[in-house]
Amino acid sequence: MRAVVVGGGLAGSCAALELASRGADVTLVSAAPGATALSWGTLDVAAASPLRRGALPLRDAASGRPLAPLGRLHAVAAANAAHPYATLLRARDPEEEVKEAVAALDAWLAPSGLRVQGSLAQTRWLADVHGALRAADLAISGAGEGDLDSAGEIALVDVPGLPGFEVRSARRTLAAEMTAVGLASRPLSIVRLALPDSLRDVAAQPARFARCLDTDAVRDALQGAVAALGAEGRLLLFPPVLGLEPTAGTRAWIEATAGCRAAELVGAPSLSLAGFRLDRALAAAQGRARVTRIAGRVQRFESEAVRVRTVQLATRNAPGQRNRPEDSATLVCDALVLAMGRFVGGGIVERDGQIAEPLLGLPLHDLAGRRVDGLAARQLVRRDYEGEQPLFGAGVRTDMRLRPLGVDGLPRFANCFAAGDLLGSFDPARDRTGLGVALLSGRRAGIEASSC
Repeated sequence: MRAVVVGGGLAGSCAALELASRGADVTLVSAAPGATALSWGTLDVAAASPLRRGALPLRDAASGRPLAPLGRLHAVAAANAAHPYATLLRARDPEEEVKEAVAALDAWLAPSGLRVQGSLAQTRWLADVHGALRAADLAISGAGEGDLDSAGEIALVDVPGLPGFEVRSARRTLAAEMTAVGLASRPLSIVRLALPDSLRDVAAQPARFARCLDTDAVRDALQGAVAALGAEGRLLLFPPVLGLEPTAGTRAWIEATAGCRAAELVGAPSLSLAGFRLDRALAAAQGRARVTRIAGRVQRFESEAVRVRTVQLATRNAPGQRNRPEDSATLVCDALVLAMGRFVGGGIVERDGQIAEPLLGLPLHDLAGRRVDGLAARQLVRRDYEGEQPLFGAGVRTDMRLRPLGVDGLPRFANCFAAGDLLGSFDPARDRTGLGVALLSGRRAGIEASSC
């Protein structure tokens, strides 16, 4: 069968890889790197965000005990009947669905040196570059090894000249948040990485510094400085610059040299190389699976009865060239997966002052399940920094097989499926389930599409 996947982020990649594993001839169309390439190192399936107003409670209301990730996953679906999980996990075992999806992703990433750390059984307490504490269930290699609960002593590593990382402020914030959740029974300190003069200017450019750490020459120059950071039982938490390639080699070298554990802090712009690594690893997995990748943007579909038959797209020209009529392609498909995201990837646009789904004219729904297509974006934004923003929950609704619903509440096409942030009625940034929804819905869309 011939399958077309639109969108190259985690959701589209998982759909394409799942389809390829089931024997489909897969073409993935992507205009540019999307939100996945900007991710920070965690891959949360279950929502949890300590010390943030409006987040799900971390503790069970009856017993007062912290909720494990599996409990938080159930709480997400129960709290919002319009959330993608409420549809995606209906009539399915949530734990098994997550286990299977995580195992598949881990296998796809492993050849590139990335692994998926964690499970739904236990919360992983991670720290980000600002010192904020994150209750995570899954994380990618780098940040994934930084579980604070298993550390005897925690040391934040100060890299002189690195922008975006105020280590003393991060330490103060992390100390307060660890106290609030009962993790403050271990020492928390700052250690300074002594850089030779040749690396001081390089450190001002995080990506360049990370690339340097991949080289033997720079490692030789830093041997003594890294060794001085170590102490028995210590967890060294570096800003996310441990190699531009997957972090396994650089982190292993640091641990061997320092004689203690090492991990990365969860990133944030401009320190967000974790997403770059993940994006590259997914592309490499698609290459191994013989997924055809096309750089372009879908313009329209042609359908027959209740099935999409062809996808017409404009392909990207070489730098400096103008678009020409012949720079287009028509793809015949037996199944179509839409995973373009929302505003970054073009899954939702504003036309004539109204938000819309641009390709099929699908209705959009907000966090409460209300129709919002045809409204101006400004009507869906509230003056509340931490509160709900209806605009950020806008997206399409689907049936249990992830087929987008039309205005009549029925699947628009029998062979069209949606995944990732294009799904509505959840805010991926606020409840931090963006990559979790992408993983589960992307893989499930691939499974469902393979039966077309």
